[in-house]
Amino acid sequence: MPVILTATDYSDIANHAVHYACALAKTHNASVTVVHSFIIPIVIGTDTPMPAISVDEARDMATERMDELMAELEAAHPGVDINSHVTYGDITDSLDEYTETAQPWLIVIGNSSSEDNNFWPGSNLLNALKELPYMVLAVPPEANYTEVKNICFACDFKNTSEQLPAGDLLKLVADTHAKLNVLNVHQGTGDQEGVQAEMNKLKEVLAPANPEYHFVSSESIDDGIQQFVADNNMDWLVIIPHKHSFFEGLLHHSHTKAMARMSHVPLLALHSKA
Repeated sequence: MPVILTATDYSDIANHAVHYACALAKTHNASVTVVHSFIIPIVIGTDTPMPAISVDEARDMATERMDELMAELEAAHPGVDINSHVTYGDITDSLDEYTETAQPWLIVIGNSSSEDNNFWPGSNLLNALKELPYMVLAVPPEANYTEVKNICFACDFKNTSEQLPAGDLLKLVADTHAKLNVLNVHQGTGDQEGVQAEMNKLKEVLAPANPEYHFVSSESIDDGIQQFVADNNMDWLVIIPHKHSFFEGLLHHSHTKAMARMSHVPLLALHSKA
C-alpha cells in the first residue's frame, strides 16, 4: 500500500493539507502518516534564557492535540488507514528522518501566501521542496481535493532533460491517470534554437505519457504560469526547484507575491537527477 506522509503544526493551513492528503489517499488506496514536530519555547528577558516548559510537558501537549486531530480525521475520512507520529525538532529534518524508515509515495505539506505562516515561511517552504528526498506536494488553503485530471509541468528548457527525473514524472502521471501538459513561459525571443533542441529531448523521454506542449510569452514568468493554470484548469503544478532555476527565484525573491498568485493550485516538487 502506498504511503502518504503529511505534517501539521495544528494550524488551519497545515490541517487543511492533512485533510487533502487523506482524501488523496482514499482515491489511491494509500495510508497516511501525520507528523507533528514540536519545539520548546524559550523565555527571553532574563540573563539566562530558559525553556518555558519541559520536553515531557511539550510532548504531552503535542500528543493530546494529535489525538484530537486523529479523531477528527478518522471521522472525516472513514476507511483510510491514518497513523500519527509526534517528535521533537525541526519539521523538515523530522520528515527527512522519518523517510529513512518509511518510503512515502508523496509528502504533503501546507502552503500559504501569508507572511504570518510560521510553519512554512518562504525559506522553510523552499527547503522542504528542494531537500526532502521524495515528491513534495504543497497544498494552499484555497485548494480542495478533487480527482487529479490535468498536471502542468512548468520548465524553463535550460538543461531540463538533464535535470528531469523522467521516471518519477511518468510514474506520477500513470498513478494519477492525469493528462500531462508541459509548459514553457518565455520572455522575449530568447534562444529559440536551444529551446527547440531541449524540447526534442523532452519529447523523447516523456513520450510514454503523450504530453501536450505549450509555449506562452509573458513579461512575468509567474504571471504566465498562473494564467495558463487558470485558463486550462490545471489541478497540480509540477516543478523542479533545482539551484538557479526560475522557480527558485519565484520563491526566494518574491515569495508572498508568487505564492499569492498561485494560491489556488497545489505545487508538486520533483527532485533533479543532479
